[in-house]
Amino acid sequence: MDERTCEVHDAVGCLGTAIVATTTALVCVIGERGEIVLLNPALERATGWSTAEVAGRPFVDVLAVPHERHLAADAIARALATGDAPPQEGDWLDRWGGHRRVAMQNSVLRDARGRPRAMVCVGADVSAQRAAEALLRERAESDVLTGLRNRAALLRALEEGLACGAGATVLFCDLDGFKAANDTHGHHVGDALLRDVARRLLDATTPQDLVARYGGDEFVVLRPGADEAGASALRDRLEAALEPPHATTHGLVRLGASIGVAIGGAGAAAEELLAAADRHMYGVKTHRRRRGDRRAA
Repeated sequence: MDERTCEVHDAVGCLGTAIVATTTALVCVIGERGEIVLLNPALERATGWSTAEVAGRPFVDVLAVPHERHLAADAIARALATGDAPPQEGDWLDRWGGHRRVAMQNSVLRDARGRPRAMVCVGADVSAQRAAEALLRERAESDVLTGLRNRAALLRALEEGLACGAGATVLFCDLDGFKAANDTHGHHVGDALLRDVARRLLDATTPQDLVARYGGDEFVVLRPGADEAGASALRDRLEAALEPPHATTHGLVRLGASIGVAIGGAGAAAEELLAAADRHMYGVKTHRRRRGDRRAA
């Protein structure tokens, strides 16, 4: 290498060092044993760790969150064995136990013989972006008034449940007496009643159940599996939960619920199962009307 080439090489090396030191990207160099070799200043500020404190310690013990340590260790080992380090995304810890979501562009440093010697992670903190995306997904799948899942989220969950082989149970709930209460006391009372119904349905179900507002005064409870006895017991709990009167600004309002049940095995069609539960619900409501229950409207 001639003198001019050496000068250029040294200048480029100095420039690279300056870039690593001044960039806002989070840069971590990992040695061939998976140990931390370098944290750049941006990463030191973000995590509270300094290179002097963590140099030589395993990357997975310092920055990887516990539930991702095995994945991180495997990715590092593969990169240093093959020389290929694809982009990744994961959570990185700081020294205080907090974590941030980091999108990484990775590369492998080789020695003069071309052998992998270190892995370089250049990360960007995408925590705020991922949180915003999660909020948008939550809003897209939630009913604005009650906070329950909406019809689209219900259909997606039902389709997934029927596809996985365990089957699903659908309980279709239509409120009895809601229209009269809403017309008599106004929409603000009607909205309060719907929110209270949503709360009672959630209280009467388990975390495995999905409770959704299907539309208007119709609610659906989706339970994984095809258990007829369990469905009957759940219907009884829902009816009992909705039986007590609701306290409103206009006094106590008593509602009820007509609840139809449909059970589908693996491969059943989601829309057909919902329609079957809906038909059963109308049959229950018709029977109550014939018995003279004035709320069944």
